Amino acid sequence: MIPQAFIDDLLYRVDITDVVGRYVQLKPAGANLQGLCPFHNEKSPSFTVSASKQFYHCFGCGAHGNAVGFLMEHLGLTFPEAVEQLAGNLGMDVPYEKGMDVPAEVRSEREQVLDLLAQAANWYKGQLKANPVAIDYLKGRGLTGQIAQRFALGYSPDKYQNLEVLVADYNSNSLLDTAGLTKLSETNRRYDAFRGRIMFPIRNPKGQVIGFGGRVLGDEKPKYLNSPETPVFSKGHEVYGLFEARQAIHKMGYVLVTEGYMDVVALAQWGFENAVATLGTAVTPDHVQKLFKQTDRLVFSFDGDAAGRKAAWRALQACLPHVNETKRADFIFLPVEHDPDSFIRTEGADAFEAMVAQALSLSEFLGRHLEQNFPLRQIEGTAAAIAFLKPLIVQMQATVLRSSMLRGLAELLGCTPVELAQHLGLKRAAERQPFVPKGKGKYRAEPLDRPMYTGPRPAAKSPLLSLAARLVRAPQAVHECDPLVRLYERQDNPPVEVHSFMHLLAKVRQDAHLLEARLPNAFNDEVHQQWVNMVLAEARGLDDSLEFETELRSAVYQCCEVWFKAELERLSARLPLDGEQQAWYHECMRQFQQLKQKRVNQL
Repeated sequence: MIPQAFIDDLLYRVDITDVVGRYVQLKPAGANLQGLCPFHNEKSPSFTVSASKQFYHCFGCGAHGNAVGFLMEHLGLTFPEAVEQLAGNLGMDVPYEKGMDVPAEVRSEREQVLDLLAQAANWYKGQLKANPVAIDYLKGRGLTGQIAQRFALGYSPDKYQNLEVLVADYNSNSLLDTAGLTKLSETNRRYDAFRGRIMFPIRNPKGQVIGFGGRVLGDEKPKYLNSPETPVFSKGHEVYGLFEARQAIHKMGYVLVTEGYMDVVALAQWGFENAVATLGTAVTPDHVQKLFKQTDRLVFSFDGDAAGRKAAWRALQACLPHVNETKRADFIFLPVEHDPDSFIRTEGADAFEAMVAQALSLSEFLGRHLEQNFPLRQIEGTAAAIAFLKPLIVQMQATVLRSSMLRGLAELLGCTPVELAQHLGLKRAAERQPFVPKGKGKYRAEPLDRPMYTGPRPAAKSPLLSLAARLVRAPQAVHECDPLVRLYERQDNPPVEVHSFMHLLAKVRQDAHLLEARLPNAFNDEVHQQWVNMVLAEARGLDDSLEFETELRSAVYQCCEVWFKAELERLSARLPLDGEQQAWYHECMRQFQQLKQKRVNQL
């Protein structure tokens, strides 16, 4: 753990306007500073930073917190990483107490690996300046010195032990292997992993070099070589160029996703500074999730050949669990002879901009894929297409986008949306039958001997109502609600809904067979009973295939997260805080971030 006294001292020393100002263009607005929110797309600034109170708040999306919280949200850092970065900027060393998740020896290895990678990046950069052949190669690709500087490009000479001049104990230093900079031959001789290549440093959100990509100057194979998996680098999670592209992504409102390093630097050279690339691997759901934290629109632009189209299809599959009516994915299909680098150098920036404007949406790409791969005029072809769709569509969230896609696909396949949903195994809430108890926590769908609540469901479903519905379906997991109960017990004047939930919870704890006695008759108070009836309506609409205990746990996390967010806002309104209140504020921030991470991990 990091001592609370150190965190308090750090936040006292740091100026949040400097921290936020590195990533957001801020302008004076009365006593505060204002800018476009980095956490959601907006045209008019609603993001405010208070120098006197040392916190930020967005009136558009509700994002709120202090300097540590900003780095965690904006850069995707953990709490210790955010504290480390702020402390490093001030020249402070972070004192760690016992109990940290990462053992000291592992943390030390990570630091040594990062230090080696930083030294190597600087050395490669110096070698590029001294190598006319490598410089001519980059100029031949249309790149200027400014772009090479921005991406910290370097060059590794075609020698087996280049880094021997950098590390004194080269032949005995196994950490070089751990960092992915060297390998061991069959005769146990150490040699450089990257030789005769343009070097592309891969940086994490903090700007630290965590790996490299290397490209040969000619047509030798392999053309590209990437760092292996190391303690600081995993290519299935990282994206090349994201550190350099973040500000442009927020400014332009979308991110361009390509396959190669040269695509990224070439696009940046021509003004598309919002480009990134996967690292020699197919797009993964982790990549998509990471990028959707930066923007609401992903535009994939891969090579125009068969391999590029295959990569685009894999990207579509990776996007399905994450897209909705506010998060979209589009696809550019270049001519067969082109990749993004060659296309923009041949056709120019305006032509590429036109390709972006004409990009196919995910739903259009999916429909075109069906038309090209299935004989949809035949009954058998349509049946095969529906069978092909099933494992894809079930990955999508039950959102407006999915409903709209079902309508479009149904028209393409010659059936109704209801028929297609049935064939795909998507059960509409309105078609689900009421449930009745069948033993402890188990249910069967069949008509009831007397009707349950059939009134209108609430227009705006609250997280607490959602949690209560899952509790009704899994009363045996009532203990999962204990952390939330402890939070509600701290409140002096909780809302009516919290009172109703606590009454429901008490009933569930008292009577293991509560549902057999019918919840609609459980309360004399009309207000509590009305809320419980809405809970029952919500519970009735839940899909019977759900893992209700897991769903319940996730709902508890969400309700706790809502509570801590409200508490943080309450405390922020009372700034400045005394010592005890500051400690509670930082504890709330820590808990809030942990809960957000837990919910992300459950996705």
